Amino acid sequence: MGSRSADSCTGSRTVKDRTRDEAVEVWIDLHGEAVLRLAYASLLNRAQAEDVFQEVFIKAYRHADRLQDPDRVRPWLLQVAMNACRDLRRSWWSRRIRDGAELDGMTTAGQGPEADPAAAAVRADVNEALARAVRTLPDGFRETVVLHYFEGLAAPEIARITGVRVGTVHSRLHRARQLLRQQLEAWGVEP
Repeated sequence: MGSRSADSCTGSRTVKDRTRDEAVEVWIDLHGEAVLRLAYASLLNRAQAEDVFQEVFIKAYRHADRLQDPDRVRPWLLQVAMNACRDLRRSWWSRRIRDGAELDGMTTAGQGPEADPAAAAVRADVNEALARAVRTLPDGFRETVVLHYFEGLAAPEIARITGVRVGTVHSRLHRARQLLRQQLEAWGVEP
């Protein structure tokens, strides 16, 4: 008996497994918030978004050896998240339990402390109203808005992730801005 069988009997991990773990930990640190934010914006359900988050990084672990180019990791993770969200929304269970969950964590806050507390309060109110308005958008529009404005992706990258044409991305962004403006004006919030 060699050391190989002893290692497998003791359950020790290989170097390859450790490097996969390390890679996934780095990806979670770098891209985890973006994956969770996209999943939450798509599903509007915190528990489901967390499930998608886990599914995405389990797939990342399985495919870590193929994800060598750091510039391709983020788009790949977001695309896997988008596909997992679509699958979940199409599922029978999801259609049965769809609820009006909160879109917490989706505001554009975090832009630094305001010197004027009154201005900070107004900005917080506008951000909260904007998050509520984003929540009212149809799925495709909401995902496109999150990818563009919250994740900072350009239209071609969004098109690749969502599986639509670049022109469709531009159309969705334009129409989403119109819908958001209308909704905010209806609520008496000046964007």
